[in-house]
Amino acid sequence: MPIDRRGFVRLGMCGCVAAVAGRRLPAQAPPNAPSFELVQPALFATTGGQPNCWADYDGDGDLDLFVGFKDAVANRLYKNDRGRFVEVAAEAGVADLTDTRAAAWGDFNGDGKLELYVGFTRRSGVANKLYRYEASGGGKFVDIARDVGVDVKGETRQVSFVDFDNDGKVDLFIAFRDAPNMLFRNEGNRFVDVAKDMGVDDPRKTVGAVWFDMNEDGRLDLFVANQDGTLNGLWRNDGSKFVDVARELGMDAAGRPENFGSNGPSVADYDNDGRLDLFVAGYGRNFLFHNEGGGRFKEVAAAMGVAGGDRATPSSWGDYDNDGRPDLYVSSYIDRPVNEKDFLFHNNGAAFSDAMIDLLAKHGATHGVQWVDFDGDGALDLALANNNPNGGHYLFRNTSPAAQGRRSIQVSVVDQQGHATRAGSEVRVYAAGTRKVLGGRLVDTGSGYCSQSVMPVHVGLANDGTVDVEVTTMTRSGRKITRVANVDPNPLPRRVLVVKT
Repeated sequence: MPIDRRGFVRLGMCGCVAAVAGRRLPAQAPPNAPSFELVQPALFATTGGQPNCWADYDGDGDLDLFVGFKDAVANRLYKNDRGRFVEVAAEAGVADLTDTRAAAWGDFNGDGKLELYVGFTRRSGVANKLYRYEASGGGKFVDIARDVGVDVKGETRQVSFVDFDNDGKVDLFIAFRDAPNMLFRNEGNRFVDVAKDMGVDDPRKTVGAVWFDMNEDGRLDLFVANQDGTLNGLWRNDGSKFVDVARELGMDAAGRPENFGSNGPSVADYDNDGRLDLFVAGYGRNFLFHNEGGGRFKEVAAAMGVAGGDRATPSSWGDYDNDGRPDLYVSSYIDRPVNEKDFLFHNNGAAFSDAMIDLLAKHGATHGVQWVDFDGDGALDLALANNNPNGGHYLFRNTSPAAQGRRSIQVSVVDQQGHATRAGSEVRVYAAGTRKVLGGRLVDTGSGYCSQSVMPVHVGLANDGTVDVEVTTMTRSGRKITRVANVDPNPLPRRVLVVKT
């Protein structure tokens, strides 16, 4: 298989190759199939990957990748140097050998330097870690979890840095599969667990979570995906308390057997109506909740063609072909060393169709799925992590034509100091001078598999041209809207518009 000077495996049209391991592949790709090529395949071949998340931890302008592993495989940190990756976890001090199930980037102290929270399994007996990056200390990370009160133990799943009380300080949520969930309020130099006081100490078997303002009242609400037949939760944030309204809204998945359960939830405005919708991957079936407005949702997975998948685990939205409609990657976990049944659901507008290509299906993604434009060309690339014995944690570069990549804009939402403290903010792009929605996305609060990234929000555009951008952030006085009109994405560095809120 030929490899070019950049370390990419060169592939034919639509990302297909003529043969793999002696096996002929279909000559014809499905409709709307993407075009990808493997990036540095030898570097990303190690098995056992689980959470994966992106952030520019060293501030050089390139997005870097952290991947957590299971079964005594050292965690990896890949430094991105203008599209070429180097593994630096050991020298950076984050090469833990403990079975890692969660990872999240965030700036909890608002100093502009990102921290990395790493969550382990209970059977390891190792407390979770919060790594602070010491740029002046040789580029190393130092574990400060005990110092700030978050060195907890448990079967850790989704970790999210969010400001749940709109006080301007980033708080920390941790979900557990085997214990009540925890919500740590940021007290400045220390965290205090307030989950019980706030009513959000969910004791069910949570394996995935995402925060978004589901009723548009200016406060981040919490959806938790629970396993082993337990009900899902949608915790409405009323300010002084959280209230589970999942049953009231028909979103709790009532009546399922013990071998069914939900996993990776993800949020996007899939139909460009201006409201954020919710997809929930799961064992038994998936759910797609269309936001009807006023805090009400309608389940439409079967009607939209995304209900399938036997043991769906992660999910992630991304407009890989920049047609203005977000597409959806969903993968399934199987307890055997075989290729999983992955779905790449192309958003056709009226419904979704599977546009999976053999290159992606061959490598699979039992756990981590992240859409990211790591090379800044406007086209979304794809990072997968597979924890089966035959799986790697591959990175695929989107090789669509340059003109297609230019039909996009990316938005980095930061605070007035330019720091990444605005997780849960909403980004909407409009046709210039109109209220026609071209795309709506969420600044990441939990994605892929038990991960949280800090990276620009990507919106594909059906046409190249100027747009209006609107960012909604949550404040103590309600939803704050920041507008930037007549934006031309083309001269922007890496097509990224920075919006201070």
